Amino acid sequence: MIKGFRGTSLVDYPGKISAVIFFGGCNFRCPFCYNIDLVLPERLKELPELDIDHILTELKRRKGFISGVVITGGEPTLHSRLLRALLERIKAELNLPVKLDTNGSQPEVINSLIKENLVDFIAIDFKTAPERYPEIRGDFNKIEQTLSLVRGQVPFEIRITAVPYFISFKELEALVPFMHGAERVAIQRFMNEYERLNPEIDLGVYGPEDLKEFKSFLEGKIDVPVVLRNV
Repeated sequence: MIKGFRGTSLVDYPGKISAVIFFGGCNFRCPFCYNIDLVLPERLKELPELDIDHILTELKRRKGFISGVVITGGEPTLHSRLLRALLERIKAELNLPVKLDTNGSQPEVINSLIKENLVDFIAIDFKTAPERYPEIRGDFNKIEQTLSLVRGQVPFEIRITAVPYFISFKELEALVPFMHGAERVAIQRFMNEYERLNPEIDLGVYGPEDLKEFKSFLEGKIDVPVVLRNV
């Protein structure tokens, strides 16, 4: 289900001016999630649903100005048929590059999109150390499968939201073995200023210097560029 559209973004697709399409629903329950309207079923049903024709009309209005399309959520890969139908039309009717934001939990879906040349760039979120994924209702084995399918097939980046409750040097150390092959690792500063999925957990907030230390830590361990965002 498509639940949102942003006509112009300068930050969601590296190096491109993009339109952003939001899919509703998610199989994870990250306490730091700020898109809770797209996650909680009782909130999701209050949002209007957008059809593919509407999305394509909006994209065509911006053809010549935007240089890419971002598909995000929620978790878009939970709606594989709708996602594929949308991507097929974007490619056929606009021939724009597509970036997919995903939690990596649906390797079979991502593999089929890659084989059909429907995605040009993928951003995979690393939430916390592999052994802590059950805390967010996730299974890191699925993310590992996704990574093995993506490497060498399509450019991808790894995104890490630096939430103190879930990310420290210990968690980063545990994630290092899974970072090879990425275009970059992006560490995003967590901004605790929105309504959160679970306000009862004290998530904490890192400052800019903390993120710089994380960057230096990773640069000493991986041969992948590390960038900071929202610092």
